[in-house]
Amino acid sequence: MRRFFLTIIVLSLFLTGCEIERPKPEIDLTKLNWGLEAQLAKQQAEAIYAEAKNQGLDLSSGPCLSNSLYGNADYPETVWVLDIAHNPRQEVDNQPANQCSAYREGKARNFIELDEAGNVIRIYSPYLKEE
Repeated sequence: MRRFFLTIIVLSLFLTGCEIERPKPEIDLTKLNWGLEAQLAKQQAEAIYAEAKNQGLDLSSGPCLSNSLYGNADYPETVWVLDIAHNPRQEVDNQPANQCSAYREGKARNFIELDEAGNVIRIYSPYLKEE
């Protein structure tokens, strides 16, 4: 009986140890090619925009089309969102319901804004160098 309880204790310790979440490895953001990252995100933005247009989605309110356009969700620094806005900007564009929640909540740090016609208004990342 003593051996049985000892086995149960050892097994429970082993199984508990298996559930420990390992910390994610850090990434060196300076080694990412942010120009390329922006281009890949832009290509994805164009595809999502085209799909929204094909589905007849109303873009007049400036909706968020994607909270996870491109990037690794484990690293918010790499995540891009896609927002539709007006050019020039209108008050409706500033309403939280029409902005990407992932960006507002810090789950994404980069965004692409397109106008209703699919033209780029702005590609923003704090990691892109100004040219």
